[in-house]
Amino acid sequence: MQLTLNAPVLYSLELTPLCNNRCPGCFNVFIDDMATRPMHNVRPPLAAAQWDNILEKIQPHATRLKLTGGEPTLHPEFENIARSIAARGMTFTLFTNARWRNPARLVEFLRATPQCVGLLISLHGADAETHEAYSGVRGSFNETVDNIRRATTGGVNVATSTVMTQQNFSQLGAVIQLSAQLGADHAVINRYLGQPLPEIEPSEEELKRAVLDVDHLIQNGARAKFGNCVPQCFVENSSTGCLAGVAYCAISPWGEMRPCNHSPRIVGNLLNESVQAAWHSAEMDAWRGLMPDTCESSCAAFSKCHGACRALIEIRDEQRDPLRGAPIAFAPKPAARATLYEGLLPRAQCHLRQEEFGMVLMRGNKVVPLATQDVPVLMACDGAHTLRAIESEFGKRGLRVVVGLQQRGLIEFLEHAPFAA
Repeated sequence: MQLTLNAPVLYSLELTPLCNNRCPGCFNVFIDDMATRPMHNVRPPLAAAQWDNILEKIQPHATRLKLTGGEPTLHPEFENIARSIAARGMTFTLFTNARWRNPARLVEFLRATPQCVGLLISLHGADAETHEAYSGVRGSFNETVDNIRRATTGGVNVATSTVMTQQNFSQLGAVIQLSAQLGADHAVINRYLGQPLPEIEPSEEELKRAVLDVDHLIQNGARAKFGNCVPQCFVENSSTGCLAGVAYCAISPWGEMRPCNHSPRIVGNLLNESVQAAWHSAEMDAWRGLMPDTCESSCAAFSKCHGACRALIEIRDEQRDPLRGAPIAFAPKPAARATLYEGLLPRAQCHLRQEEFGMVLMRGNKVVPLATQDVPVLMACDGAHTLRAIESEFGKRGLRVVVGLQQRGLIEFLEHAPFAA
């Protein structure tokens, strides 16, 4: 059974529906006609003061915010909203196309805001032709590339975000390489999620090739990862399952809670109700129930990928994720055997949270359940206890817990104890 947190801890705040790109595969569900973009008919977004009221409600629960849109920097009070977030001590990432009105000012503002832990910048090709086939704006590639470089050289942490398309599926290695050359920490590769888009969506064979190519690059040291889930029944891969409706939600430009950015379903409005009321509403529970029973009950890979995309189930005419295949009846391949130096010092890089069903560990966008009996093992991962000491106290199970958490990026290994400040 997929466990649901008592309240979401990850939030996408969609500050505005406005955007200066024209991506045909945009997940902006607020625009009726994606071709003509009649933006003058769209309701004005919430003002900064109204967003502050929402921030007050989500602050007790949130561990990470993502500011998105549309293009979030086009909100007329973007800086005020970011300041409100920072004043509350909440961390955020900015998901942007990097086509900014005043690039120098924005980079300096973000650099001076320590609560901004990074930018996620759309980069859909390794050259102008490929990128602009998706962005829909001539000249946007050079502008985006210039501003990625401006941000990284200005001391702002950057990751790039790429949607796999017909146009770029064979050059994802070049995109990842360009991302690194521009100074980005890593590249995030995504499958397209939305209404059928034959002129953009890669074929199943093209997508399968792209996923395998990306995984091969990752295994050989490329700084890349998958941003959304590719079902394991489509092709075995390193992507992980979606947390929408489990630990994550989106808040629209008008305060409406939705299960995720790709879903048009409104489950409540935080202007006039609590986070818990919307999160536990009948509409949200119905959305959680969209997953086919066979995924959870019959598939050996469900714990990794959490099944197919629920948003696609509700927005596609066939009412299914087109990549979902037959349940995997055999156990996934065992993890590679780890060889570790007994003197390594594991140190936890996560927060522990109590839920009704037990404990969960959180770091960034990761939310991982932890058995109650394994909490003492986590507490011993303090940078002072060696692996030998942990094995002596907790046995082989303790070592397995430590290795599993390290592989998920929740524990780091130190070779020497850190110097006291």
